[in-house]
Amino acid sequence: MSDIQNIVNVSRSFESILLEKEERSRKTAWRVAAAGLVLAAMAIAAIIILLPLKTSDTELWSVDKQTGRYEYMTRVKERDIAAEKALAHSLAAHYVRLREGYNYFSLQRDYDDVQLFNSDSVNRDYLDGFNGDQAPDVIFNKAEYVVYIAIISNVHAPATGPDNLATLRIKRTIRRVADNSVKTDVWNIRLTYRYVPHRQLTDSQREVNPLGFIVTSYQRDKELGGNDAETSPAPLWLNGVMPGMGRSDTARQRV
Repeated sequence: MSDIQNIVNVSRSFESILLEKEERSRKTAWRVAAAGLVLAAMAIAAIIILLPLKTSDTELWSVDKQTGRYEYMTRVKERDIAAEKALAHSLAAHYVRLREGYNYFSLQRDYDDVQLFNSDSVNRDYLDGFNGDQAPDVIFNKAEYVVYIAIISNVHAPATGPDNLATLRIKRTIRRVADNSVKTDVWNIRLTYRYVPHRQLTDSQREVNPLGFIVTSYQRDKELGGNDAETSPAPLWLNGVMPGMGRSDTARQRV
């Protein structure tokens, strides 16, 4: 009887060992599975965290078929661009349009407005340009011609402090009013500017130049090599009233 009991005890002991091994294997499998899940979750979390750091620098530019102007297509909030930089581009383009454009009926107003953006040295050169036979109203025979300005490019860079440099490429469209004929040419403009917000101005002058955008140097060079063109009649868009074509009965007063 004792032998039988020993056999039973051994069998039970062997069965217990097998059950213990199976339980240990099951626990090990669950531990491995749990560790795998944790590692997978950590990998996914790492990918999610790193995704914003991976960017593709894709830029979209557009070219106007009529004017040749090329521009970066974006919204201001999509670019790391300061408000001052955006304003500088706008003010430089506005100044060049005022200075290089021509309309006899808004000449006095444009003449006065340009001077609100000029430093003393730039203003002396500007006023000298209105004396003698090279004055715009002499060249264009008062109201015989109208000159429109299209900005092709407008690039800014730091210059000798506190100035910044703006390089603009523009197309002039000169329309003869009598027969609607048109001549175009291309110019490169280089100007330096700074902000002088505390410059003393009247309220009406401050409305024209609210931030004290001051041009400290100005240079213009005509492009050579087939940029001039002449057509007749003028394109339809030139027949309407363009920006800057104010009507006034007063002619420019030289000061």
